[in-house]
Amino acid sequence: MEDIHGFFRTGTVRGVGNWSETHVSSSSSGGGGYIHNGSGHISAPTVSVSSTTTEVMRFFMEYADDEEEEVTIKGGGFAAREGQRVTVVRIGSRPDWGYNVAYHNHNTGSTFAPDHRLEWPLYKRPSRKMMLFAPIIGAVVSLIIMVELWWLFVVGAFGWAFYAYSRKNGEYQRLKAAVRQRVDELLVDAKAQHGRMKTELKGEAA
Repeated sequence: MEDIHGFFRTGTVRGVGNWSETHVSSSSSGGGGYIHNGSGHISAPTVSVSSTTTEVMRFFMEYADDEEEEVTIKGGGFAAREGQRVTVVRIGSRPDWGYNVAYHNHNTGSTFAPDHRLEWPLYKRPSRKMMLFAPIIGAVVSLIIMVELWWLFVVGAFGWAFYAYSRKNGEYQRLKAAVRQRVDELLVDAKAQHGRMKTELKGEAA
């Protein structure tokens, strides 16, 4: 399994913006006809239009070192307002770099860390295409080499493809579970750090 690197940054939310993005797509089918000697028919194509709406949230994270960073979350699932403290968790394949995969609002106690945010391991999802193409390749090879045993080549190719896919999928699931565990560990550390900071601030105020 590859090395999993993760870290988090906690800052203050500034400049929150929320809006919706709508994507419209259309497709057509059918249509046409014929005209001969002044007679015939022409039919109009059938046009279908669909749209999808995505919620977008954008804000800036203000850190203790006066550094600011823009954060954009698409698809909903997380809420924050001006002045709240938020932790962003990142996971990657090398130190000090990664994708934003989880968010925690320390003021509300809410965490947003769904599986689909684990973008880095998802790029390694095994493809089912090998299970489709392997039997086809096996059939072609068998026709060239031994026509009588074509079915044996096809079955063997499919069995190999299924084994390879199962093995790759198992590796993917283990990687995903490891990433999830690392995210949970970082969230625990972030909450503990925030708790210590609050205690120190109360002590200074007293």
